[in-house]
Amino acid sequence: MLGLRRGTVVLYPHETEWEEEAARTIACLKAILGDAARDIQHVGSTAVRSIMAKPIVDIAVAADDFDRVLAKREPLERAGFYYRPGSLEGQLLFARGSFYDGTGDLQTHFIHVVKAGGADWFNYIRFRDYLNACPTAAKAYEDLKVSLARECPVDAGRERYLAGKYDFIRRTLRDAAAWAFLGRKVRIVIDRPIGYVHRTGGFETVYPVNYGYLPGVPGGDGEEQDAYLLGVDKPVAEADAVVIGVVRRHDDAEDKLIAAPEGVTFTKEQMAEAVRFQEQWFDSEIL
Repeated sequence: MLGLRRGTVVLYPHETEWEEEAARTIACLKAILGDAARDIQHVGSTAVRSIMAKPIVDIAVAADDFDRVLAKREPLERAGFYYRPGSLEGQLLFARGSFYDGTGDLQTHFIHVVKAGGADWFNYIRFRDYLNACPTAAKAYEDLKVSLARECPVDAGRERYLAGKYDFIRRTLRDAAAWAFLGRKVRIVIDRPIGYVHRTGGFETVYPVNYGYLPGVPGGDGEEQDAYLLGVDKPVAEADAVVIGVVRRHDDAEDKLIAAPEGVTFTKEQMAEAVRFQEQWFDSEIL
């Protein structure tokens, strides 16, 4: 089963056909886009093997330059991928199906062109990988989708369905980012080394640990991902380290990473104490 009438929400058990169709679609897109696409992957619910989904294949394309993709609009439309300008903020959207070529009313594919290395790209990949690796989270997502699909009307139900998933997806993306970072080797550029003095609102904070960011890796606030560096007792400009913990800020948009040199470990209590100088002002916990 592939395709759904526009505006409707119907879920089906996972089918291997979706994965096979995604592979064919990716091959077709690679042939058309060439090096205008840095990476192309199957994403969305049809890429999560254990859950029900709408039978519409979602593909994410990572591109450095949207104009280079738009320059391929003519061959894309000859292959059945129709540009839908203004559909998604910060992305290019192409859609496939009989609704778009005028021969019927089905939608079968959505092609999301996003900035390579940007937050949208990371979110698509992390969400898919996290749900495939964490059955409990996948089942919770499926249960929510099934409930929403029952509540939505046959016509014009898509917007209500998408809105109902928003909070779950937002929370799960934070869990997925934490899961993706833990145990990972990272390069940290230190912009607040040990001894750095931060003054704001009449308060002064002296940093007892090195603090910086992961260059080119977006965090939850849209800026580069921040990280504490533990286990190094002198100011440094940069460091290679392993992520050993995540500070979950319940009252902030971005979680903070905690990293240490490879082989150096800390207990959760030691990590909490090391970052308390800054985290005491937030509702935070260590993951």
